[in-house]
Amino acid sequence: MVTVTFAIKPYLARYMYVRYGQCLEIKFQGNAHSQLPIPIHLSHLTPVYHFLHQLSIPHPQDVSWKESGNICFVLPKPRNGKNPEVYNYFGQDSIFLIEKEIEVEMRAELYSFLLENKFKNGVMYKKSMEQFVIHYNMVEIVEEESLMRTFQRWRKKMKEKTT
Repeated sequence: MVTVTFAIKPYLARYMYVRYGQCLEIKFQGNAHSQLPIPIHLSHLTPVYHFLHQLSIPHPQDVSWKESGNICFVLPKPRNGKNPEVYNYFGQDSIFLIEKEIEVEMRAELYSFLLENKFKNGVMYKKSMEQFVIHYNMVEIVEEESLMRTFQRWRKKMKEKTT
């Protein structure tokens, strides 16, 4: 099992750990100085899994092997293709693309949750947003208002497309 650790927006890291049922506790490896988050095992059905597979490159010689960050993934080990023992490095551009894909996944789930709660259960958007943020343990690391504004902009854009 080969893992990779890097830094993304904290609320997206929390979302991924809760979404994929992994523990957020720090796992000690060897001594107390080498703390790594417990790795997330993704299914081959998730888009992030494929991003990890496609964007991995061989580790450059001039780059340190020391990993740091707030999210850790088990690299995909497909039957054919890239061997994770060799292809186990992600540059900043790749990390940015992976972070954007995680954000798209989170927003799709959030927007679906808000709309379903509103129109099936009669729950107001604000209450649903609070439930989502609490469920994904993002209470102190993301502003609900910013997520709500993004949702409202998306709703407006969707309404304009239909008219």
